[in-house]
Amino acid sequence: MATEEAKLVNRARMWGLTALGMTFGIWELIQESSTALSPTIGEAIVREMEKALGLEIAGEKPEHILVELGRIFVDEYGFATEAKVEPTEKGFRVTLVNAVGTPEFSGLVEHGVEKLFSHPFYCAGLAVLARLGTKARGEVFIDKAAKSHVITFETM
Repeated sequence: MATEEAKLVNRARMWGLTALGMTFGIWELIQESSTALSPTIGEAIVREMEKALGLEIAGEKPEHILVELGRIFVDEYGFATEAKVEPTEKGFRVTLVNAVGTPEFSGLVEHGVEKLFSHPFYCAGLAVLARLGTKARGEVFIDKAAKSHVITFETM
């Protein structure tokens, strides 16, 4: 019988596989339209961050809230070892260094998922930007060799 710690690890892996399977299945069914789910996924993530971690969004500038999201993803969730937020000509680029889930996200791309619409940071970023009244669209790029995820937000 597994230890309690092993059960937690196994449970997390099971939920991760469930999410990956759903992402693949949804993409297979509706392709590009699946991106319409991203803000809803993000809103659920952001509500939890507000409740559990005291995240405050109102009155913040988009770049500052993305920096705070990056801090939370690194310090509270261990999703990456570093989050770099850089302004671009049309919005923002966030690089998650040594991000978890790189093999899984790469696998989705290799199996034909063209838009990683369920990436947690991408979804949360869209949600906080929308709350600030900033419409945005984005992309997620997985650099398998560097184990980094690059998320771009183009503001409109």
